[in-house]
Amino acid sequence: MSPRRRRAGRGYVLVVNMIPRSLSGEAHQDSEPTIAVNPANPRQIVGSAFTPDPAEGPNAPIYVSLDGGLTWTLNSIVPSTAADGSSTADITVAFGSASNVLYAGIIRYPFPGDRTRLNVLRTTNVQSAQTMTVLVDRTGRGVDQPYVQADTIRRGSGKGKDRVYVGNNDFNATGGNTATIDRSLDGAGARPAFKAVRIESRVTAGQDGPSVRPAIHADGTVYAIFHAWRAFNDRTGAGMADIVVVRDDAAAAGARPFTSLVDAGDGQGGVRVVQGARFNFNGYLGLQRTGGDVSIAVDPNDSDVVYIAYNADEGPVYGLHVLRSTDRGQTWSRDLRHLRDALNPSLAINTAGTVALLYQQLRGTGAGQQWVTRVERTTNGTTWAALTLAQTPAQIPPRQFDPYLGDYDHLLAVGKEFYGVFSASNVPRKANFPSGVVYQRNANFTTGTLLDVDNTTAVHPSIDPFFFKLTG
Repeated sequence: MSPRRRRAGRGYVLVVNMIPRSLSGEAHQDSEPTIAVNPANPRQIVGSAFTPDPAEGPNAPIYVSLDGGLTWTLNSIVPSTAADGSSTADITVAFGSASNVLYAGIIRYPFPGDRTRLNVLRTTNVQSAQTMTVLVDRTGRGVDQPYVQADTIRRGSGKGKDRVYVGNNDFNATGGNTATIDRSLDGAGARPAFKAVRIESRVTAGQDGPSVRPAIHADGTVYAIFHAWRAFNDRTGAGMADIVVVRDDAAAAGARPFTSLVDAGDGQGGVRVVQGARFNFNGYLGLQRTGGDVSIAVDPNDSDVVYIAYNADEGPVYGLHVLRSTDRGQTWSRDLRHLRDALNPSLAINTAGTVALLYQQLRGTGAGQQWVTRVERTTNGTTWAALTLAQTPAQIPPRQFDPYLGDYDHLLAVGKEFYGVFSASNVPRKANFPSGVVYQRNANFTTGTLLDVDNTTAVHPSIDPFFFKLTG
């Protein structure tokens, strides 16, 4: 379909299937996507997903757009090689806010058994064929789900330096306190030093959950949220967790990072926003596994204001909750939003103070069941305006591996605009994309058929990453 934007309230929305036309024959499960928009040049956008290198070379690819997300190419510069073709396990990406440097946190292949290998990477040129530089390389007992965020210092003695924060679940931690932030105060420097900061202060059930999410404010305030496991049954996968928020008021540069928030109940570091949230690490919602998602966003105009989202098992319902704090994370509102059977929440706040929530919700029954991907926006936390980006078949294609859609999608704000990415079934029907869609890969929207590079041979449906942008 030709590039076009659809109206979304007073603004516009653009949705783009990121698979290039030259890869029209691919049928991989390209799940678990993230994107990074270069604030210094918002037309330069990078994406990631579980996408193998088409040439099966020594590196895995990133997606690159130089025209604001309208078109995408692959650039294989991520040092990771799997037995079935070059790819990474978990991967996230982020730009410094003014440095033009792209950072990535990856689980790198190969790794021995289940002892996963963490790499933190960077490049100063996303178009270059040069392999990304390795800043951190850690194996030991394994690391899970690295999630990278970065910010360039705007003023003062450190002006121009990149602060880089990588949330991860690090099994090298002692005492089961695995929730970790790897941070560097000069990520773009010649030899950036990273420090692994353990942000869990309480007794765990042997570990914390995989999701550890940092959020940075330009004034040096850094928040993080994590899924703190308090009970876990290895046999069933069921457990209970606290949803914990930590904060540092000085960019995590001090001797005791992320200890600015103290819980009023037990006097320990980190506020337990929710206690006893149930989860099932062996559970499923449709073909997508569950286990406890979290997200956090800080208002760029006021670092006192922070929003979080989390998931919890609630009997037959998989609940998604959104809460707010206006006093730097010390106290929290009741639910501002509660959705059933929805997961993969991602929050962002733009410079106009508008809050956006991206999520994927399982709707319907039987053969008509769909994954509905929506963005909801609010200016007051009370009234939410919903926009449906996709409503795609929940059982087509069949699952190739876990996770089906991914353990996360991604939303961010640059100025007043929101940018995001999600993975979904790529069956090409107009009804599946109510806000419109652009396909780079060959597809017949009349017959609902994907087509190979020859634009004739039919291709099986699969999971693809979809970029979107909301303007106004």
